[in-house]
Amino acid sequence: MIATCLEVRYEEGDFYLTQGVKNGTRTTYKNGYTHSPRGFGWENNFKPSRLILYIEVDGHKGYTWIDRYFKDTVGRLTEKRRNKIGFTMPSTVEVEEFHNSNGERYYVVSDVDMDSWLSRTGL
Repeated sequence: MIATCLEVRYEEGDFYLTQGVKNGTRTTYKNGYTHSPRGFGWENNFKPSRLILYIEVDGHKGYTWIDRYFKDTVGRLTEKRRNKIGFTMPSTVEVEEFHNSNGERYYVVSDVDMDSWLSRTGL
């Protein structure tokens, strides 16, 4: 299925500590943050940075996370690298539609399109 690319947006990650966590608390995921106890009443709270491609498929607007591909192939997403990725965004990409356990749909960009996008950036 072909998707029209609308824009690339970067969301910064976040990290903070919390005190007063009960003994026996397990690592959880809530509101985009991973909450992980580190002992003695302290807890790590972190959210990874995201590089998001907003797309339109058959009249429906959606998005797909593309940060994992670029982080694995290029490394850290510095500001210069993010700018290059944004400037070389293709007009259309091939996507595959999936449904999560809640029945919500999400899209994944094909590896061929991601590889050609990476080669255009020159990174």
